[in-house]
Amino acid sequence: MQPPQAIYHRAGDVERWTVDDLAEQPVHEGEFRFVGVDDHYFIATAISPGQTRVEYRPLTLPGEEGTQRVFVSQTLQFAQPPSDVRFFVGPKQFDLLRAADAELVRSINYGIFDWLVVQLLSALKWLYGYTGNYGWSIIVLTILISLAMFPLRHKSVVSMRKMQAIQPEMKAIQERYKNLSMTDPARQKMNTEVMNLYRERGVNPASGCVPMLLTMPVLLAFYSLLSMSIELRGAPFVGWIQDLSLRDPYYVIPVLMGITNFWQMKISPTTADPAQQRIMLMMPVMFTVLLAFAPAGVVLYWFVSNLWAIGQQYFTNWLIGPPALATVRPPAERRIKSAGGGRSPGADKK
Repeated sequence: MQPPQAIYHRAGDVERWTVDDLAEQPVHEGEFRFVGVDDHYFIATAISPGQTRVEYRPLTLPGEEGTQRVFVSQTLQFAQPPSDVRFFVGPKQFDLLRAADAELVRSINYGIFDWLVVQLLSALKWLYGYTGNYGWSIIVLTILISLAMFPLRHKSVVSMRKMQAIQPEMKAIQERYKNLSMTDPARQKMNTEVMNLYRERGVNPASGCVPMLLTMPVLLAFYSLLSMSIELRGAPFVGWIQDLSLRDPYYVIPVLMGITNFWQMKISPTTADPAQQRIMLMMPVMFTVLLAFAPAGVVLYWFVSNLWAIGQQYFTNWLIGPPALATVRPPAERRIKSAGGGRSPGADKK
């Protein structure tokens, strides 16, 4: 939860100052679009005050040790009596902030993917109008996002299958150059052979990781959305999930997410060796631990996304059939074939 802090909009940027920062620099001056104080879900601010001097002071409410609460007070001094200054005191609800001032929505700290968070929030609120439940809205939105990414995921699986098929040839190339140092100019020939192999087989090694890279901004945006949006504060889902902005109290959804993540990794094509595969299978455990305390809505999104990815993996496997691994002839056999096409040395003399 974000503690009370100073916040203002000046010269096109939103600046935030913690209590510790304000102790060093309590006074701020400038032409502010808005200036005030806020915490995780609420804000008190002056809108369009013009040229203003503001002094912030930390205010600690007395109490027993460990129970004190620190707030931030502000004193505004206008350079001249403002004609159109307004004040907003209330929740940082997106529509309310936008109605007060278009730039005031930036007081919600959505992070670097704020543009995506705003789109997700709008979509969730639209779906909520039909479902009446933000949990089901998250599920429907996750399915819609997965549908949009279906072609990319399909292309990724096909690419990984092609990478699997050429692994014997890749290993044969690497075996021929394994005794060369990394600085040996001859290793450039190995890179050339590898690139030629990719081109001949129509393989793009980068396409296998593109869908994962595309899903990460959505995951981070969902995390910011559910962590910072007051619209989802206290939003129930089903049963034991009474607040999607808080963690699952019984860790049911994180465990299901970890199981489906493990399942997905087991059925996904990979070019890693057995040792690397065993290490990779530890990632679901790590993700489960990391997301155990994340907002339940975030874990719900990932769980549903995993279920969709598993279903799509089985569908793609059925569509393209089992993998066909290329075989590489032993070096001795290749030498015989190249020397005489498989014939004996004296065959031409008869």
